[in-house]
Amino acid sequence: MKGAALVAIGASIGNLLQGWDNATIAGAVVYITKELNLETTVEGLVVAMSLIGATLITTCSGPISDWLGRRPMLITSSVFYFVSGLVMLWSPNVYVLLVARLLDGFGIGLAVTLVPVYIS
Repeated sequence: MKGAALVAIGASIGNLLQGWDNATIAGAVVYITKELNLETTVEGLVVAMSLIGATLITTCSGPISDWLGRRPMLITSSVFYFVSGLVMLWSPNVYVLLVARLLDGFGIGLAVTLVPVYIS
């Protein structure tokens, strides 16, 4: 039972990261806009890109996780989170930042759809 609770807590961190991402971009977008001299539409795209990625990946995450398995897909979600965080940290321009936010959205979408199934 102790191991099952640990697995559930570990898997739930993926859903926690979705809220973390949405909360932190709200404060960071002010500095990103100043640093990269973004127009309003591009600023909105930076914020929305992770949600766009999540929307895209959730449409196919079920069949892919049935084919590959839940655990490998949760690991893939973690890899998306990790890589996108590094790319966002060192993004030299807005285009790289947008791609990183899209990858972050892929991680979010996988976690949101797979964590409840994995825990149950």
